[in-house]
Amino acid sequence: MPSQRQSKTPNQPLAMSQEKSAEKACQQEEAEWREREHEAECKAKCEEAKRWRAEEEQLEAEWKKRAEEEAQRRRAMEEEEARKKRAAEEEAERQRQRATQERAQARQDEATQR
Repeated sequence: MPSQRQSKTPNQPLAMSQEKSAEKACQQEEAEWREREHEAECKAKCEEAKRWRAEEEQLEAEWKKRAEEEAQRRRAMEEEEARKKRAAEEEAERQRQRATQERAQARQDEATQR
């Protein structure tokens, strides 16, 4: 048995060197794998951020469109109300003028009858 231990001893530095080399290679592969995973996560986060920005821009555009449509409806209602008010004022003025003319005519008729 001691002769077996002695025969392993000369090969031991080579085995340790191979072991260290294999361990280093394994660590390198693991580091590369972590780096690829990190890059993939960063890329996924970037894509998600782009989707969020696009969605926010779309929502903002829709909100602006609705706000503009509402403003147009309000302006149209205000214009219609102003038009109706002007028409009512014009009609009231015509009625006042007609009443004034009728009173003047009635006075003239009364004066003519005297």
